[in-house]
Amino acid sequence: MEVKLYGSQGSRSPLVNWYLHETDTKYTMADRAMNPHPFGQIPCLKDGDGPAIFESGAILTYLAHKYGGKEGGQMEPDELAAVTPWIVWANS
Repeated sequence: MEVKLYGSQGSRSPLVNWYLHETDTKYTMADRAMNPHPFGQIPCLKDGDGPAIFESGAILTYLAHKYGGKEGGQMEPDELAAVTPWIVWANS
């Protein structure tokens, strides 16, 4: 699956870039002109054929759940509960 991030350094995209780097998730920075966000805002993420995910907190929660578990797999509920407060804090 191909993870594409639509964003820029002048937005909340660096939070998402940082998380992708920390989890060693392969991704590409996509052309912002092709952004699938319904209002054209950034950051926005596409993971393969899945829906467009927007708002940095929603993106980080999705990535944590899907790629943040042991050995890059899905997180268990207790693991997700441990990181969710940090996601909310980073977006406050």
